Amino acid sequence: MQEDKLNHLVARMEISRTLYGYAQGVDRRDWERFRGCFCQEVEIDLSSYSGNPPVTMALDDWVEVVRTGLSGFDATQHISANHLIEVNQDKAHATSDVQASHILDGERAVLAGWYDTQLKHEEGRWRISRSQLNVTWTLGPNTLYARAAERFQKESH
Repeated sequence: MQEDKLNHLVARMEISRTLYGYAQGVDRRDWERFRGCFCQEVEIDLSSYSGNPPVTMALDDWVEVVRTGLSGFDATQHISANHLIEVNQDKAHATSDVQASHILDGERAVLAGWYDTQLKHEEGRWRISRSQLNVTWTLGPNTLYARAAERFQKESH
């Protein structure tokens, strides 16, 4: 019984580490760390922000979407907090609050809400198989995201 509790606590800690790794990977532009947080195929639901339906994509495509969309900012900070995690053998469900700040040329756009995340234990670690962003509020110009992506495209060519 004690061993089960210990294993459950360790799994929850490792899942939080995956959720933190997602945020740190983005903010530090550490795309290998970011990549390591996800399954080879991942379902992404950004519909509460973009209005587009959820999509399932290959990991390489997901990493490229995020790298292209966020690398043009001067800085970003994604704060992941209040992790509520349920573990069921090799699968888990987590909710976590997020506040993401994006800075470009002295302007700031903030997006806040919560993630609903499904994870799988694969290859010795917990990885995200589905991520749904639920935006509850934003602040600042939404045009900043397009300007940052445009800036990244110009600088990378």
